Amino acid sequence: MMNKAGGYILFMFILSVTLVLPVCAVDADKVIIERPVMEYKSGRFRDPFKTYLIKEEPKPVEEQIPEVVKPEFESNKLTIQGIIWGVERPQAIINNRVCTIGDTVEGAQILSIDKKGVTLNFYGEIVNLYSPGQGPTGKEAKKQGGSR
Repeated sequence: MMNKAGGYILFMFILSVTLVLPVCAVDADKVIIERPVMEYKSGRFRDPFKTYLIKEEPKPVEEQIPEVVKPEFESNKLTIQGIIWGVERPQAIINNRVCTIGDTVEGAQILSIDKKGVTLNFYGEIVNLYSPGQGPTGKEAKKQGGSR
């Protein structure tokens, strides 16, 4: 004998099989769904799918990029009076001003400070200023014309 819960479960199973089988038995190749082609007719309203932004033509590259005149670096304007190196925060005294790495002096940014001198970045050009008593040797002296 079957109890009520078992009979209910069997009834639901048979019901679901009878409802699902006819849907699954339909041949998918024979069913073609035709969808109508929709065309937007706005009448007096504007088309929400059309852009109304004004398109500007790009300017030629010559007009977009202004010509940058790179100033000439004058090393005679900078004088190193002293250098503190080999510490956590090296410093240099340039033109009677205490400077550290990252400071800007006469338009040039200080990149490093060591016992030989100070390395500067002047508009992308790397410039070495030598500490008192140090100086360019060999090839470096020829590049800089023998000046400090």
